[in-house]
This record gives sequence, C-alpha cells and structure tokens, in this order.
Amino acid sequence: MLGVAGIFSARFFDFPNLLAAQATIGMFGLVGGLSHSILIRTAGGKVSWKQGLFISLVWALSCIGGATPLFYTLGSSLEMAVLAFYSFAIFGAIGGVATAFMMRALFENASSRDVVPCVIIWSFSFGFATIASDVAGDWLQIFMPELVAWSIVFLAMAIIIGCGGGYSIVQFLKEEKDERQAFETSMIDSKSSSQDKQLFYIPFLIFAPFYLNDFSNIFITDWHLWILIDYTTVKLFPFLILFWLIRNKKMQLSELGITTQPVIPFLTVFLIASLASLFIGPNGYLILNKLPGYPPLGGIPKIGTPMWNWIDLTFGLIMVGIFEELVFRGYMHAFLTRFTKRPLIIIGISAVAFGLIHWSGGFHKIVITSTIGAVFMILYLRTRSLPAIMLAHFTFDFINFTNIIPRSIFSFIYD
Repeated sequence: MLGVAGIFSARFFDFPNLLAAQATIGMFGLVGGLSHSILIRTAGGKVSWKQGLFISLVWALSCIGGATPLFYTLGSSLEMAVLAFYSFAIFGAIGGVATAFMMRALFENASSRDVVPCVIIWSFSFGFATIASDVAGDWLQIFMPELVAWSIVFLAMAIIIGCGGGYSIVQFLKEEKDERQAFETSMIDSKSSSQDKQLFYIPFLIFAPFYLNDFSNIFITDWHLWILIDYTTVKLFPFLILFWLIRNKKMQLSELGITTQPVIPFLTVFLIASLASLFIGPNGYLILNKLPGYPPLGGIPKIGTPMWNWIDLTFGLIMVGIFEELVFRGYMHAFLTRFTKRPLIIIGISAVAFGLIHWSGGFHKIVITSTIGAVFMILYLRTRSLPAIMLAHFTFDFINFTNIIPRSIFSFIYD
C-alpha cells in the first residue's frame, strides 16, 4: 500500500513517463523488500539492518529493471503485456536469487537447501502480477478514472507478489526431504542396463539418422518424398530402436525419462520450457542476425495438400517433440552418464549435439537450437521426467511453424 504512494508522487512532481514508472515501481519494490525482511525475521532469521536494506534495494532495482525495457520497445497491447511478463519474471528471478541466498546464510542447516523452487515462485509471481495488472488496468479505466484504476491495480499486484513471496519463504523453510534435489540426484547411481558394452553400436544407429536427415532439406524438392524420408528416418527408425531396447530389457522406460509428475511440477516445467524457448527463438535470431555465420542451406518443401500439411503440423510435430526428447535428452543422458556425472558436461554435449541436427538451417539456427536444448536438458536433469518437456517442444514448434500466435509478441528486440 505504501508503494502506491509512488503513483501520486510521480504525478505530483510531473515526472517524465520513464522516470515516473521507475519511481513508482521502485518504491513498490523498496517497501516490498522491507516487508520480506520483516517476514524472514518473524520466521526466525536474524536479519540485520544492513541485510534488510540490501534486500530492499535489490527488490527496488529488480522492479525498476523490469519496467525499464518496456520504454525502449513498441508493440500492440498484447505484445507489451507479454513482454512485461518476461521482463518482470526475469528481474523477479534476479531478486529472488539474492533473497534466497541471503536466507541460506540466515537459517541454520539451510546452506544445502535447494533455492530453485523459491526463485521460480518469485519469478512467476512477478511476471503473472504484471501481466494481470496490465490487463486489469486497461479494463478498469473504462469504468473509473485512470489514477483510481491504477491504484487498485497496484494493490492487486501487491497481493499477488506478496502471496508468492510469502509462499516461497514457507517453501524454503519446509523440512528437507530425504532425497537430495540437486542436479546430482538425477544421475543413475546403480549400474544401468544401458551400460552393456555389447551395445556400442546403438548410439551410432540412433543419432546418425537425425544428422543425415537434413540432406533431404537440401536436395529433396518433392514434398511426398520428403515426408516419406522424414517420417522414416527420425520418427519410425528411432521408435523401432528404442522399442527394441525396452522390449529386450536393455533399457527401462524410466532411463529414457518416461516417468510421471504431479500436476503442479508438470505445469511448471511445461511453462518454463515453453516460455524460455519462445523467448530464445525470436530474440536470439534478432541478435545473431548481426553476427557472421553461414546461411540456411535448404528448407522443408511446401506441402501442397492442406490435409497433409495439417497432419504434419499436428501429428508430425508431436512425433518430433516425443522422439527428439527421447533421443537427445533421455537416451543422451543415459549414454553420457556412462562416462561422466558432471551436469555441465552433460548439458553442454547434449546441447551441441541437439543443435547440430539442424545444420541445414544455418549457423544461427544451430546456436538457437543448442541454447534451447541446454534449457531442456537442465529441466530434465532436475525432474528426470520428459512428458512436460515433450509437450513444450511441440508447443514451440507448433507456434513457430504455424504462426498461430504471432512470434512478434515474444520479441524484446527490434531491428
């Protein structure tokens, strides 16, 4: 409520729009950070005045950082709402990291606590509060004066962020589970059936078709033949190999990431993977277009029949999401853990391997898909479950190929 005073201060001193927004949201973050430090102290954390001031300043800067990029880009109301979500979610995560690590130092036996769930809660609370307030603010202005409407909106925003921040602290202070939730828990400690040395040829058989398939994008112009090659090499063939491995008990479904998740973690992973890939894609290309690299060598031929086009955009892309994740996240993880258990090495190798299967799309596409692949592997290492990532993979591809949701609404950067 004290943060709302920033609105009146900005109006009273007649600040320019950017400075008014920074002052308003900065006041909001400053008081919000102070309330967090009070809540942490109430929960038993010995917060000094310096630490309280530090958290308040971090949250003020996080709020200012979230608002500032929006004044350097243009777009429709929907585009600006989506961009606001990304901006505040990213800066909210930064503030969340600072708060979580400070709490680690304040509470006994908390140095090993996993801060990622807390940071995710802060990030989504900030992003969701912003996009909800933006929509509500435009709607309320129809019925009441602008100043009153935005005052109500800021109060609602405070409730959303406050509930998220409070819940994140409760989540942090909950009793630790017996199992560790760091990256290393995703590693298979027991001897895996995938370590059978007699199957040394399987990696070649399962990976090679993905790299060879791009030759069809370069040399095949008939869409009938292209569909036949594509569905045979990178859909049917990997399925048969994986089916053989499971049927003959060389691997288990759990080794490939086919495990269940509770609804909330499933939705969280799906949202993070989808939003991250949709952000990396359009913005990454706009950055990389200014850098050197070889151009696309070919492309998918245009499918002439509407029915087959929609079959490929639905069933085909679903198969892409399933089998690329099974091979380059599930199987790749099982394969690499035979040689190393270091997460950064697994993430790096799998990301590059995934990016290179898109080599016919040009150097920039390799970089973009490698980055997205790294995000997907990070999520897989934390969850050891692929269904949510598969669904996110399909969502990204479907939006990217159909443009059913304009990709421009996910772009922060403009030429």
